[in-house]
Amino acid sequence: MTRFLLVCFTLCAAFVATPADALVCGIFGCTCNVSATTLDFENISPLDGAQTAEGEVTVDCTGLAELFPSILVRMQGGVHGTISARKMRSASGDLLDYNIFTTDQHTAVWGNGTTGGLPVSVSGGVLAVGHWTVHRTVHGVVVPTTATRPGNYTDTVIIRIDW
Repeated sequence: MTRFLLVCFTLCAAFVATPADALVCGIFGCTCNVSATTLDFENISPLDGAQTAEGEVTVDCTGLAELFPSILVRMQGGVHGTISARKMRSASGDLLDYNIFTTDQHTAVWGNGTTGGLPVSVSGGVLAVGHWTVHRTVHGVVVPTTATRPGNYTDTVIIRIDW
């Protein structure tokens, strides 16, 4: 058995505002943060085929009041691959294919909407007053082969939020 681990997501929050939003947030202090848990594929065997893991992305926003608040969550490709072909790397330099999906059917790659994959829109509901938080499940799939060498494999994916 080999332990494969997507160690962490590096998190970035980006504020993209229209002039009116910038004025309101500048005066009243609107903020949004994104955080994510680690995708841990645990001990897997290359003979078992594709393996799955789940994590969570959390968007937490504080502000005045907003009607139909919405945030676009974008994931980049990672350090060792692209959005459509993410790769984890071991300390010895071996690469292992994996990807991150928007659903447990693993049909839509979670990406940035520009260079690949789809971003995910999260909403604070109809009316958010003061504070709202949304949790979204991250679905990971790793595909070891019989040529995969044992070891710990890692990657770092940057998450960006736009509102």
